[in-house]
Amino acid sequence: MLLYSTIQGVVATLLLSTTALLPTSRVAADKWAEQVFPDPLECAFNEGTIAYYADENAINITIPVSDAVRASLKAMESKISSACTPGNMPPIDVAVVGEFFGSRYNQFSLPIYAREVGGGCMSPYYYRFSFPEKATTLHDNILLRTGRDLKVRSGSGESEQIDDRGWITDHGDHSVYVCNMEEGF
Repeated sequence: MLLYSTIQGVVATLLLSTTALLPTSRVAADKWAEQVFPDPLECAFNEGTIAYYADENAINITIPVSDAVRASLKAMESKISSACTPGNMPPIDVAVVGEFFGSRYNQFSLPIYAREVGGGCMSPYYYRFSFPEKATTLHDNILLRTGRDLKVRSGSGESEQIDDRGWITDHGDHSVYVCNMEEGF
């Protein structure tokens, strides 16, 4: 009986130690962005917006999205600390991880708007996803999964004019996908 208990203990110890050494499965990345921007080249909503309303401390979603996408977007509210300055300001950055057509991003930027807070503010109407990978990898992943050949701009600021609403900006060691919804951009 003692030998049987000892063998069971050794087997259990081996199983637990082996489990610790085996690679764990990756947690599935949130892919809400693929549903909101299914065409990364045109990237326009037919109607509506997704923006952070600083007066209400809430993300306002006026486009038709699934409950899962709405929940993902609303979950970001707790990560935003709004700081409005009067006049125009950049979109607000949210440190959030997700996947966009095979590439993982680590930040999402969305427009911010307020009438009261900070004297009122409004950012340009564009969205931005930051990726810790090179622009060629992001470009190739998007092309492979969507068939859309996005132009890649230099992050140095010296770039040709792009007529597309969506593009990739190359910053060397990282890249940014931009979706510009400004009229007459």
